[in-house]
Formats: sequence, C-alpha cells, structure tokens
Amino acid sequence: MDKKMKEAKEFILKFFAKEVETWTKYQSGDSDLFKKSVEEFYGMAIDDLDESLGILKTSQVKKEDKPMVYQPRYLFKLSAYKNKIYDDVWVAYASIKNPISKAKESVISHGFIIAEIEGELKIIGTMMIYKNRSTMKIEGWRESMYNPSDLDISNFGEFVAVERYSEPGDYDDFSLKEYLKDK
Repeated sequence: MDKKMKEAKEFILKFFAKEVETWTKYQSGDSDLFKKSVEEFYGMAIDDLDESLGILKTSQVKKEDKPMVYQPRYLFKLSAYKNKIYDDVWVAYASIKNPISKAKESVISHGFIIAEIEGELKIIGTMMIYKNRSTMKIEGWRESMYNPSDLDISNFGEFVAVERYSEPGDYDDFSLKEYLKDK
C-alpha cells in the first residue's frame, strides 16, 4: 500500500470513528461532551460542510434511556487521483452511517472527498447516491448539500489507483458496479 493511500485510509477510518463518538455523545444528555466531540468532528473537514456531514453543531442533546449503539460506516474502497487544485485527492466510498448489517449485505451510499489542506488531511467534499424519484433506481452520484472544494464530482482529476477493502452487496444494481470500477 502506498504511504499516502495508507494515510488517507487511516484518516477516513478515524473520521468514521469520530462520527460514531459524536452520535454517541449526542445521546448522552451532556451538552459539553457533545459540543467538544462535534467540534473535533468538524475539525476533520473544511469549513462550510456543516449539513453534509450529517451532525449539526446546533443539535440539542437528548438523554436516551436506551441509547442506540452506533457502528462505524463500512469503507468499501478508496480511490486516488492527481488533481490540479489539490494535488492528491482521495475518494472514500462508504455505507450509510450506523450500518447494522454485515459488510457484504451493505451498499455504497456516500462518498467522502479527501485532500491535504495546510499539511493536514481534511474532508473537502461529500457526495451521496442519487435516486430517480419515479423509479427509485440509483442513477449515480450528486453532491451532498455543499461541496465548496471547487471539485467536479464527475472528474476528480487523473485516476492513479484504487484499493478495495470490502465488497458490497448487489442489492441495488449500483454498489457492486461502482465498487468494481477503476476510478
């Protein structure tokens, strides 16, 4: 595994772990713990990604009698690109937040775009699957809420490499095809 690819993989797995921690703190009823965790979570991304990260800083914590046990997203694959703006860019293809089934039964639903900003890896954009409302068939990707990174999700730059980690199920006629693409 290339050193930079390894660093990008470690970063996205830490990001997924921080997401789990933040959702867990949200249920704790302790506003201070939640606020600290959500600030750390947002610190792993560039500014202005707020809603596309799925946890709002302004969320009111709620003490849950039977808190949900959150699991990290599945990382299916990581693709590397050479980009004229950011140099190295990686796209992590992942499951929904808190997947409750085995990896092979899950599907790809989100993408997280990663680049180095001022010497630190950061999430610089997000994307999610796009479903046709009339057919409910997945037709591809769309930017999720914000993507202030100046990237076009149809062209991240020159494709360099891909690493595949866990094969998704083929329940949606999209995930397995996306997983097998060299992009």
